[in-house]
Amino acid sequence: MPLIHLFRRCDQRCVFCSYPADAGEDAPAVLKDWLREIAAMPPGPVQISGGEPLLAGTDNLCLLLAAVKKLGRKAELQTNAIAAAALPAAELARLAKALNAAGGYFNVNFPAASPAADYRITKTRGAFAKRLAGVRRLLKAGAAVRLTCVISSLNFKRLPAFAAFAAKKLKGVAWLQFSYIKGVGRAEARYLPAYGEVKPYLLEALELCRTVGLRCDVDHIPPCYLGGFYRLNVDIVKMKEGRPGPHLREKARVPACRGCRFLALCPGPRKDYMAAHKKL
Repeated sequence: MPLIHLFRRCDQRCVFCSYPADAGEDAPAVLKDWLREIAAMPPGPVQISGGEPLLAGTDNLCLLLAAVKKLGRKAELQTNAIAAAALPAAELARLAKALNAAGGYFNVNFPAASPAADYRITKTRGAFAKRLAGVRRLLKAGAAVRLTCVISSLNFKRLPAFAAFAAKKLKGVAWLQFSYIKGVGRAEARYLPAYGEVKPYLLEALELCRTVGLRCDVDHIPPCYLGGFYRLNVDIVKMKEGRPGPHLREKARVPACRGCRFLALCPGPRKDYMAAHKKL
């Protein structure tokens, strides 16, 4: 999926941030440059990211989303939802309407089910309460919302608790994605747990989602670690359809993949995972 980073500015300091650590200072934010970049992208839905895109302002984002719609694309707006907690209701409704018109949704980074765990991951005081309020306000404004829980060494044992929290406290979200941490950018190798360590907690969380009827999927963990939930791996459909994309650049099959029943449907583990763990 084509991705545009509006800028590096953000109101959190997440330990899993994949933005390049040596990206330098932000260039001035210029709407026409963003529009030109999107127009030059290959076909397909557009991911709008940052930093934190909501810091670009409602007017800029609505114009950007209108351009995405005009180009016949769909939009995914990636956010931590903190700023959504403070936006005037009229602005929030306008933004939700513009994103809905572009056939899109808010992809909210929601890393934990408690303030303490949230702080350990985002290094931002008060972020949990604001994020919770922001998501609830987005839902009230009629927006489609996906929650993305980035799996790291700091939260993998709490995945079932997160699934239970989302099901109980954030009714109305479209779906959850459990996405394994990328070992790039500012993320350190110590935050990358072994797939085998994650597996039992992830399976419990997926079972809970199935029990309560909450849609979910999994990214960056090979299907061989998902048991009977292997169909929830987001790369399987891409591989079946022969789609090009980052999954073919960021991941690669390793000797341990030989003979795996998912060989034709899985691009392999992430390269940065293998660099950190040396084995699958």
